[in-house]
Amino acid sequence: MNTFLLFISIAAIASAAIFIHLRFIKPWQSLRRDLEQMASGNFRIPAVQDEPGQYAETTRHVKRISELLLKLDRQIANEDLSLRGILSGMVEGILIIDRTQRITLVNEALLHFFSPGRSPIGRTVLEYFRRHELQHASERALAGGEPQQIELSFETITPKGTSIQRHFNIHVAALSPESSPLPQAALLVFQDVTDVRNLEATRREFIANVSHEFRTPLAIIKGYVETLLDGAMEEPEMAERSLEAIQRNVQRLNLLIEDLLSISQMEGRARLLELDSVNLHELLLRVLENLNPTISATKARIEIEWPVEARVIEADSRRMEQVYLNLLTNALRYGDSGDLVLSITAKRDEHTIAIAIADNGPGIPLSAQPFIFDRFYRVHKDRSRDGGGTGLGLSIVKNIILAHGGTVSVESTPSQGATFHIRLPVSQNPSEPTA
Repeated sequence: MNTFLLFISIAAIASAAIFIHLRFIKPWQSLRRDLEQMASGNFRIPAVQDEPGQYAETTRHVKRISELLLKLDRQIANEDLSLRGILSGMVEGILIIDRTQRITLVNEALLHFFSPGRSPIGRTVLEYFRRHELQHASERALAGGEPQQIELSFETITPKGTSIQRHFNIHVAALSPESSPLPQAALLVFQDVTDVRNLEATRREFIANVSHEFRTPLAIIKGYVETLLDGAMEEPEMAERSLEAIQRNVQRLNLLIEDLLSISQMEGRARLLELDSVNLHELLLRVLENLNPTISATKARIEIEWPVEARVIEADSRRMEQVYLNLLTNALRYGDSGDLVLSITAKRDEHTIAIAIADNGPGIPLSAQPFIFDRFYRVHKDRSRDGGGTGLGLSIVKNIILAHGGTVSVESTPSQGATFHIRLPVSQNPSEPTA
């Protein structure tokens, strides 16, 4: 009897424990697991089980909260994705800093400008950029000041590891939530204006060079006119020398104007090429015939090797004539009189025609070779002016060849002559000329 009662008691206790577990402990355990999942960022809560009383109600509230949090999480993720997409597509560098001036967000453009392959996240503005002007602008923005704009230059590293000088317009503005009286962050926008500044510098240099080139012959003309007005007209010999000098300098001015017009046309966006089938060999012979007086005066010897298959391409005949004329005139002008040899060769492969114009003159100094295609650059400054050169001839050559989709380069050893190499595409598809 006692054993039976004991068994009944144990069974009753077990049943009560099972009931308590199912009715009270299990729901709370399940609720606790759901809350732990939500706390860890997992808002996907299983469907609500049919639980009795207050536990079911509590579970349904938790489920509802989880659904709202999941929806909010998705919304935030979508907005973050959209924001990052916008930032990655911007050409301006974007940077956000917190109240301690530590960088919290950057876009790809800024990394491209300053630190390819290296993230600045967590560093301060001063640590990363090492410019106090940028630090002070950030401080003023974080203190609630008005948006500012400053311009700074930086020595930056390209993805290839080379160093270049970049100029930026930097806009600095505060980011203030509605609930905060002071900004909690600041936005910095880096606009690359390097090309604009370089263009402005080029324009100023060009104007200065043109002014200088015009000033010299005009001063000479003015001087000789004053000489004539002062009585030189009464002296036939003096008058003749003065008029000859005036004529030479007028011609020089005219040549300068023509070269400037050629530069303007070839560097403009509208390609002024009139393409046609051009026999480069026949065109060369015509130019040499026109230069015959100069060739005879210098006693230069001309050697030509030009195979038939390398003669005809699609090109602008008038512009290619300019190329020949400028290169050959340079060689004749600076070559040694009486001992000058000009060697002109051509060859063709599947895609290009290569032309080489070589001389045995004094050559071009190594220090000058990177600049000889620049506008107004002269290797022999005194000699070129005396000979009537404008300093634009090789720049014109470069732009004409580029407009045809080709390339031009120079190879020279001092005292051993110079060779200009031209490569032109056989099938003409001219590209936009570049400076």
